[in-house]
Amino acid sequence: MRLSEKYHFSDFTTQNYRRLLRLAKQSYPIRTFDNYSQEEHFVIWRHDVDFSIHRAAQLAKVEKEEDVQATYFLLLHSEFYNLLEKDASHCAREIIRNGHNIGLHFDASYYAITSEEQLEKHLRREQALLEDLFEVRIRSFSFHITDPFTMSCMRQSYAGLLNCYSDFFQKEVTYCSDSNGYWRFKRLEDVLKDNPKKLQVLTHPALWQDKSMSPRERVWRCIDGRAEKTRNWYNKVLKDSVRDNVGPEDVI
Repeated sequence: MRLSEKYHFSDFTTQNYRRLLRLAKQSYPIRTFDNYSQEEHFVIWRHDVDFSIHRAAQLAKVEKEEDVQATYFLLLHSEFYNLLEKDASHCAREIIRNGHNIGLHFDASYYAITSEEQLEKHLRREQALLEDLFEVRIRSFSFHITDPFTMSCMRQSYAGLLNCYSDFFQKEVTYCSDSNGYWRFKRLEDVLKDNPKKLQVLTHPALWQDKSMSPRERVWRCIDGRAEKTRNWYNKVLKDSVRDNVGPEDVI
């Protein structure tokens, strides 16, 4: 079997994403983490923005066109984007303008957290940063790269924020994830056809591209795109300020 078949490369395109949204809407009311009922039949659509805030903004537009509201969990310690950059913060505000919710994608390992008391302290700090930066209310959080400690944190909320990995979501809600660019457990299309009563869908926007690619190619595209954008910014600054842009092969 080819890798493209084993890992369903063709599933992860923008066109197929739109089709899956429409398939979900046929069977479910699509809820967010602040408007669901534990008793109802629902799907919650969640994005952990690990790699590309730009790609997140693109999917947010697709969702708006399909009348779907999702929650985008933003990471303050990403190796791939910086929310304080003008372009990145503009993308985040575009997501908000398109009617979506913003949540906190929280990296407990950044602080070497070992207790729930420490967890709440740092959650409050990062919540305040996001709320101040984007002038929105942050109501929920998801853990970034879970470990045994974070998976043991199963209370419904911490620091007043709903926990996407709470006991309820781990034990009573079916979970479908595209982590690392392939379906970790079962294809989303198959899950939607099975129609479980409660469903949480996790996607990472950078892993959905306009054409079919391997998982690694999708992530590399984000890396290369960020590098190219940085090079272009540097070249433009020197050009606009009428300064020499001296390279190793320049000849005077």
